[in-house]
Amino acid sequence: MAKLIPGKVRIEGVALYETGKVDIIKEKNNRLYARVAEEELRYSLEDDLVFCACDFFQKRGYCVHLAALEHFLKNDERGQEILQSLEEGHEEKEAVETKVTLGGKFLDRILSPKSERAYELSAVGQVEAGTNHILWTLRIGQINSQKYYVIRDILLFLRIVEQRKSYMIGKIYEESLSWEAFDEASQELLTFLRGLTEEGLAPDLFFQNQGRHLFFPLTFFEQGVNLLMTLPHFQFDHQVDSYQTLLFQDMHADANLFAFTVTEYSDYFEMEIRESPRVNAFYQGAILFHKGQVYFQTDQQMRLLKEIKTLPLDQHGKKYLQFDSSDRDKLASCLALFSQMGTVSAPERLQIKIFEPSFYLIGKRIIGFV
Repeated sequence: MAKLIPGKVRIEGVALYETGKVDIIKEKNNRLYARVAEEELRYSLEDDLVFCACDFFQKRGYCVHLAALEHFLKNDERGQEILQSLEEGHEEKEAVETKVTLGGKFLDRILSPKSERAYELSAVGQVEAGTNHILWTLRIGQINSQKYYVIRDILLFLRIVEQRKSYMIGKIYEESLSWEAFDEASQELLTFLRGLTEEGLAPDLFFQNQGRHLFFPLTFFEQGVNLLMTLPHFQFDHQVDSYQTLLFQDMHADANLFAFTVTEYSDYFEMEIRESPRVNAFYQGAILFHKGQVYFQTDQQMRLLKEIKTLPLDQHGKKYLQFDSSDRDKLASCLALFSQMGTVSAPERLQIKIFEPSFYLIGKRIIGFV
C-alpha cells in the first residue's frame, strides 16, 4: 500500500508518527485496528481490507493517517513486532486457503458432474462369414432422435469417454464426452466394457477388426448380450430374419430341435434323425440358435451333436443309422442321451424303465413287488 502513497503525504504521515499520534487499539484475525490523529483505521496485508474513516481516504484510497501507521509498522520496534505477527498470520491463512482449495478441487473431481443425459447407444449383431463369430456393431445417437452413428473404433471410444475428450457425433462436435452424458442402460454397458479392458485381457479378443466390432467369448456371451438388449435399440440379424430379443436357456428335449425315431426290423434296428431347419451352432457347438432362442449345451450334448453332424444325408436329405440286433442293449442305454437333445420314439422293449421295489411282510414271509 505504501508505494501508492505520494511522497508528500508520506512525509506528513512521518510527522504524525513522530508527534505520537499513532495509537494501537487491537490486533485480531490478521487485522490491525488503530487510531491516528483521532481517525479510526483498519490495516491488513490484504489491500482490499485496508480502511480509514477520513474523507480523504474515501476519495483517494490513501491518506496521511495510513502513511503514519505504515511508518510505525516499518520503523517502530513494537510496530515491527506487530507487522511480523501480521505476516505470519497472513502466511498461515494462505497455507490454509491453499489446502482447502486443493480439497475443494479434489471433491469436484470425484463428484460426478451433473451433466444432462444426452446420448444413448444401440447394438446390431450379425454372424461374420468365414469365422462364424457373432459380432456386434455399436452406434451412438442423441436420446429420442432414432438416428445413430457407427462407432468405428470401440476401444478408442471407451478411452475418449473415460478421459472426457472431444468426439464427433454426426455433425455434432462434443467437446467433452463423458460417462454421465449417457442414459442408464448405456452407462451399464460402458462400465462392463471398461472392465474388460482393465482385467488384463487381450483387447483384440473383444474388439475385433481394428476395434470396429465387439465380440463376446463364450464366458461373457450371455452377460454381454443381456446388457446389449437393455439398450434403447437392439437387433440381431440372422440369415433372413431380425430379432429384437434373444431368450437364453439350457438345451432340452422340448426345444424340438431334434427328433430320434427307432424302428425295429427282423434282424436290425434303424434310427431316423430329424433336425429342425435353420439351426445354427456357435462356439464349437456350445450354443445352438434357432428362431431367437439361444440354447446352451453340456459337453456331452456337444459331443453327440458333433457326431450327428458327421453323418451323411440320404437322397431325401435325411440321416439314418442302422444297428445290429446284437447291439440292442447298447442302443437302449444310449436312448437316455438322445433324449437330452430331442424327442425319442422307440419300441417298448428298447426303453429302459426305472422301477422301485416294494417289500411287504406277510406272516413270517417277506414278499417283494415291482
